[in-house]
Amino acid sequence: MEAALFYGGKDIRIETVSDPDPESGQVQVRVQAAGICGSDLHGYHATSIKPGLPRRGGHELTGVISSTSDDVTQFQVGDRVVVEPTVPCGNCPECWNGNYNICNKLRHLGGSDSGGGFGEYMVAPVGNTYLLPDNVTFEAGALTEVYAVAVHALARVPVQPGDLVAVIGSGPVGLTIAQMADLAGARSVIVLGKPDQPLRIGQELMGCEVINVDTSDPVEAIKCWSGNRGANVVFEAVGGRSNTLQQATEIAAKRGRICIVGGHTSPITFSDHLARSRELTVSWAFCYGRRDGQKEFQVAIELLSAGKLNPVPLITHRFPLSEIGQAFEVASGRQDHGSIKVLILP
Repeated sequence: MEAALFYGGKDIRIETVSDPDPESGQVQVRVQAAGICGSDLHGYHATSIKPGLPRRGGHELTGVISSTSDDVTQFQVGDRVVVEPTVPCGNCPECWNGNYNICNKLRHLGGSDSGGGFGEYMVAPVGNTYLLPDNVTFEAGALTEVYAVAVHALARVPVQPGDLVAVIGSGPVGLTIAQMADLAGARSVIVLGKPDQPLRIGQELMGCEVINVDTSDPVEAIKCWSGNRGANVVFEAVGGRSNTLQQATEIAAKRGRICIVGGHTSPITFSDHLARSRELTVSWAFCYGRRDGQKEFQVAIELLSAGKLNPVPLITHRFPLSEIGQAFEVASGRQDHGSIKVLILP
């Protein structure tokens, strides 16, 4: 089969590799669509070469069951499926209580051992494989993982009907959180981000208020939007090197709730006096787990199937596997290309 191999940085090569065969309790999936995640771009921008290269990639994917191990009875060849990439140990207190997203031995599919979505085939455990409803396209289903992150963020910091909600970040995670906040009953949702194209989509196709942080003072804009109160709930979905926690404390209302969803690669600081004098609550959200006994990944699938969420505006670019290098360039150049979610269609 053909697959993308990542040799470090921007060195991505399409090579012929062996088809991954399903072992006990696994299925083989013929990939139909795979999304480029922000975590994929971390390696793309890396300047140092890490050991263990080349590697495979692609953990946001949908496909069709192409074969199964002999002991698999839950699925049949031809089933449309979406794959959850997180694999916990299943045998620790965090896994037992449903918080498997913070399992110490958590690993992710999409590497050399399983194939990955940036190739024609991959293998996945049956416990990580979900039927994709017929009314959800393969492309829309490839955003299930992103929506599951949003489901978990709102489980960590719930939005109450009538809340004013601010989302820092106009990438896929920020915009999916904005959709979830609107679904939860927010009175108004405002997205702070850049460049103009994602903000236009958020405003015109999703009904959000928007602020371009390059051209407007976000703190003053939030004061105007909220009647000088601030946001009841603030979701941070930027991460990286941005010190967005400080901004979150500045735009939150008194006794406001802040949820840090973005993964930061450098230390973040904030004004203790500001946060304490407003009695702010700050929480962190990582991946997704179970809520009331149900996997949040499954919740995301059901919301997509029910038509409660609309992923179509977020899919801005599509590339065949042979053009994955260009796809990564577009995904990493949001300012130039206006990209939100870039899909690979093997």
